[in-house]
Amino acid sequence: MDPEKFGPPMNPQCERTQAVAGRNLPRRDMLLCGVGLSVLLLGAVVEATLHRNLDDPELQGRAASCISEIPADIGNWSSTLLEIDDREKRIAGIAGSVRREYRNQHSGQTVVLTVLNGSSGPMSVHPPTACFEGVGYTLIAGPSVADIRDDSGHAVTLNRAVFRQGDGAASEAVRVYWGWSTDGQWEAPANPRFAFRGEPNLFKVYVIDRTTGGADKNSPGEAFLRETLPVIRRTLEKVSVLKP
Repeated sequence: MDPEKFGPPMNPQCERTQAVAGRNLPRRDMLLCGVGLSVLLLGAVVEATLHRNLDDPELQGRAASCISEIPADIGNWSSTLLEIDDREKRIAGIAGSVRREYRNQHSGQTVVLTVLNGSSGPMSVHPPTACFEGVGYTLIAGPSVADIRDDSGHAVTLNRAVFRQGDGAASEAVRVYWGWSTDGQWEAPANPRFAFRGEPNLFKVYVIDRTTGGADKNSPGEAFLRETLPVIRRTLEKVSVLKP
């Protein structure tokens, strides 16, 4: 799997990892896990019921239309459209999405941008720190909060983490930036599920680049974010005037 091409792994991979681990548990531990799972499922049912009453499918549909309007070419960056699997969308509760690989016409650097929207419950869970490690990547830096000021002077906060697959410092790593927003103003709260609870629609963004180290102010991802965030914000903030 190439995460730069396909974006952050969603929960289907995580589920398979958990299923394999479960086959090796002793009977007593399986019973304990069954009790714990029942509690988790009860909580999930309550959570889903609460969010179902708060969902606004019409607003989510209009927000999905806003996502589709994110330009394929922004400044010095031109893009190629990438696909998101329909099963991935269904399991992750994705209402609207776009995933593109952007290439800087001058430097040749590439990044992958993924923007999703849907109910605040599904959108606020499944961070890359859980799912990348579930498919064989090791967290080597972060997660930490990155303060980024875009070219319009607007400041945002995003999470940042670096993952490596394979052994040795020479192996290539991927760096991931991610955050949430209701209107294009990106945030990285410590508990997004609580921070955005009750929102009828929530956007989620991922930006992925390649690196050989950790934090890097000259990273392709941050260069991309500084140049493109103003355009993405103006595109997504249209949804704020659509709220009831």
